[in-house]
Amino acid sequence: MAPLSEATRTTYKKTLEDGTKVYECVADSQWALAVVTFEGYSLGLIVDAARQFQASTSHTDIIHLSSQFLRASTPGLIEIRVSKDGTDNQFTHLKAELRQMNTSNVTVQLIFGNFDEISTSEVAGMSLASSYVPLHPLSAHPSEGQLAKPHWAQRFHTHYTWAHDIYFAEKSNRVATQGKNVDGFLMGTWVRLLERKSVKMSPAYIPFFAEMIQPPWDLLPANDQGERKFWYPSLSITISFKCRLPLSQDYASHTLGLFGWKRHMKDGIWSGSTEIWAAPSELGEQVAIDENWREKMACVAVSSQTAFMNTPEINSRYAGQQNSRL
Repeated sequence: MAPLSEATRTTYKKTLEDGTKVYECVADSQWALAVVTFEGYSLGLIVDAARQFQASTSHTDIIHLSSQFLRASTPGLIEIRVSKDGTDNQFTHLKAELRQMNTSNVTVQLIFGNFDEISTSEVAGMSLASSYVPLHPLSAHPSEGQLAKPHWAQRFHTHYTWAHDIYFAEKSNRVATQGKNVDGFLMGTWVRLLERKSVKMSPAYIPFFAEMIQPPWDLLPANDQGERKFWYPSLSITISFKCRLPLSQDYASHTLGLFGWKRHMKDGIWSGSTEIWAAPSELGEQVAIDENWREKMACVAVSSQTAFMNTPEINSRYAGQQNSRL
């Protein structure tokens, strides 16, 4: 099965009368949770198509996306439709739709711009001084990461490795054992894509990283989890991109750090945010550690998610081609 760099490629198919461009691909069966396509992978396909749509314009950098998941997608033929909603000197607004079997599964609104133009514009001075920029939130260097087991439903576990930051694991354990606090559940994780050295980080891979933060149920002690297993389908995901990719050679090519928090969960609906940060080296790669590495890293993106906990059975209905909505 294909690594993420190959599995997220879409191909231009045609242009409709209203100017909408249609792209297609075959969603890889390995990039799935059980029988449904991993949502971060689905969004990556849309980002790839939207970047092709914008390739010949002056606004080639994705700035923001907001997505709504209407139903789960499954491995197989996928069609992505991209159209322009409006443009000005600084930004272009796009609409995209992921379709299967003549049905809309995901709708997305995207904003494109040009990071070079934004950084030299009249409002660039609104950026905070470097003294206010936060440190990299993960405390353990990726070279020291202890690899963790993959999630039980991930069919793509051979294409990545990850390691959870013990500092945040201990804080979340205190929440589970001592009850309420201000922070809620905090998670820190290094994630490394297993790719060829020649592959560079792409914006199309960022939704995958955004979805790799641990769900709150999995942070509970085993006696609270019991024997129950859950699926966490997203209702909505937004991502704000903070810089152009790929990053410079000062940063790792395939590893990013995730810092997330979950503060609200009621009736199975939970929401949270995730910061995605550059890494000083690849996860598990033995290197000399700069004691000031946390001051030299860059925030790549920030995402937010609203998700709904449900039983795996609703997932498995898709294997029998039954119609099921979230």
